[in-house]
Amino acid sequence: MARSVKECAERVVSALQKTERVNVLSVAEILGERNAIVYQSIGWLAHEGRILYLQEGNQVYISLAAEQA
Repeated sequence: MARSVKECAERVVSALQKTERVNVLSVAEILGERNAIVYQSIGWLAHEGRILYLQEGNQVYISLAAEQA
């Protein structure tokens, strides 16, 4: 499972390199991956400081941290 979380995290970063930000609820659909794996991957990336959370109203987005972009 750790391997798939790491692989998914790499895919999340790759997807974010192609766009400025992504709604956190859309990431699993974009990647065609299970929600549980995607949310673990996002948490991993946030812990490492590689992504940022942005809130606009009641929507939450993620984007790459400046040094990752």
